[in-house]
Amino acid sequence: MLVGLFLVYKNSQLTKSAYSVGDPLIVTYTPDGPPPNPPMFVVSNMLPGDEYPSDGNGKLFNVKNGSDEDESVVMDAIMTIEEKNFADILDIEITELPSTNIFSGKLQAFLDLPPIDLGNFPAGSDKSYRVKVKFPSSAENEYQNAKVVFDIFWQTQGPGIELPRECSAWSGLITRVVEGTEGNDFIFGNRESELFILKGGNDVVFGSKGDDVILGGEGNDHRLDGSDGNDCIIGGPGNDKLDGSDDYDLLYGNEGNDKIDGSDDDDLIYGGDGNDNIDAGGNNDKVWGGIGNDNIEGGAGNDEIHGEEGNDTIDGESGNDKLYGESGNDNIKGGSGQDFLDGGPDTDTQNGGSNTDTCINGETNTSCEL
Repeated sequence: MLVGLFLVYKNSQLTKSAYSVGDPLIVTYTPDGPPPNPPMFVVSNMLPGDEYPSDGNGKLFNVKNGSDEDESVVMDAIMTIEEKNFADILDIEITELPSTNIFSGKLQAFLDLPPIDLGNFPAGSDKSYRVKVKFPSSAENEYQNAKVVFDIFWQTQGPGIELPRECSAWSGLITRVVEGTEGNDFIFGNRESELFILKGGNDVVFGSKGDDVILGGEGNDHRLDGSDGNDCIIGGPGNDKLDGSDDYDLLYGNEGNDKIDGSDDDDLIYGGDGNDNIDAGGNNDKVWGGIGNDNIEGGAGNDEIHGEEGNDTIDGESGNDKLYGESGNDNIKGGSGQDFLDGGPDTDTQNGGSNTDTCINGETNTSCEL
């Protein structure tokens, strides 16, 4: 039975269990038994000098290796909500009882760490941990209404993972893996290069600063956002929203009617099946609409756009673009710049726009000089 919000893995190694009840790790929240439903740490409405929990005793956890084999165990955490950069202000103290310090410092520094190695747990053995969060007395009053929500996980290491073919170039970069649940997940990454594996539900993921891989699940994912870094994002079978944000990104909508936004760098975008809305963004992008009636905007830069199958609407916008309607009755606009328009087979309408444009294989051509 999974009790934690997410599974979190270390160094691109799948774990057998994380913050779970059952083999191999049995995690209990003392003195009240199994942990309640996530999130475990909701820190808000604190005054300078306060501790969380307010009784000063911290949250106590017992972690037991329930298997008949020795297990190597690590501790990790993930933040789901933060206001006013509150994690930069708060202190966290984690102790292996009775007195071994695991971590003392700023909460944000703890969240940015790779999983902490807790060593070997012999078969049947257990250890207890105390977690305290403190609001320093020196903090300013502006943070009194701030909030941060996070979870801590204990996990074992297991076999390696294999990325989808589209993301194979990221195989040697991943240092951390986060697995969602069947519900609606809201996940913030840290500064590592992470793999996010989503399941059911309508999920939101922000990858942060690393070179991330985000794999959408069964639901209609509201936002799969790579944030900073060179990211590979693949949607699931639902109607998903993919956002490359900054830097080079590979975005693949997969099935469903997806909304895909590129970044201000050079991106590769694949719409996949479904009627997709694609905005390539800035710089020089390459876009393939896939199957369906797609709406594709090139944005700034010298773009190459392929409508592929379906009745597509393509607007190169600014830059010297190469626009290919391919199969279907397509409507193609070059926009500004010296563009090349090729409607392909079927009945196509083409408008070269401003500057000197070349149009071929179009049944209706406007503003085409060549």
